[in-house]
Amino acid sequence: MTATSEFLSGSERARMIARVAACLFAERGYDATGVQAIVEAAGVTKPTLYYHFGSKEGLAQALLTRPLTVLLGDLRSAVEGAEGPLEGLVGFIAEHFAFIREDPDRARFLYAVFFGPLGSSLATELAGFARQFDDLLRDAIARMTREGLVNESRSEAFFTAVRGLIVVRTMDHLYCQSELGTDLARPLVRDLLEGFGARTASAGAGP
Repeated sequence: MTATSEFLSGSERARMIARVAACLFAERGYDATGVQAIVEAAGVTKPTLYYHFGSKEGLAQALLTRPLTVLLGDLRSAVEGAEGPLEGLVGFIAEHFAFIREDPDRARFLYAVFFGPLGSSLATELAGFARQFDDLLRDAIARMTREGLVNESRSEAFFTAVRGLIVVRTMDHLYCQSELGTDLARPLVRDLLEGFGARTASAGAGP
């Protein structure tokens, strides 16, 4: 055990192990990262890791399953507790971005699993979370449709655009060091609803 980890409390040591593991899982892949590599990088012993997490699988649960369960609750509250459907969508996107900012290594691990090999047990579990995420986003958009903010015939295209923007902005933040500001959600929603063209321009119109 290193001098640094020796003086950490139990909860601090667990968080440190989780941070190290998330970084290694993101860099090398979950299946390619053994317990020995994690404890060596964290400066702890295998019994210490097993004490806090039980196994490598338990560590993955702590990094992904539990935080994603909390995130889904936050997303649901953002949609259902908003003052209106527009605020619900803004809150949905803002909560997702806050989750990404909170722990970028964990987020990179999440994306590595989600876009990695399809047969792993972690990928199967994440697919279930992704379906719940999509259901909540569709609910937020359905509320906007009922208020006339989104054309019903274009609601699925709007869903795809919102989901795509969330993924692209997140990937840019995690892998290209672009900012993922706390005030980003609202202008993204505004741009989606209002478009990007100049209102005075008319394609094909004369002077």
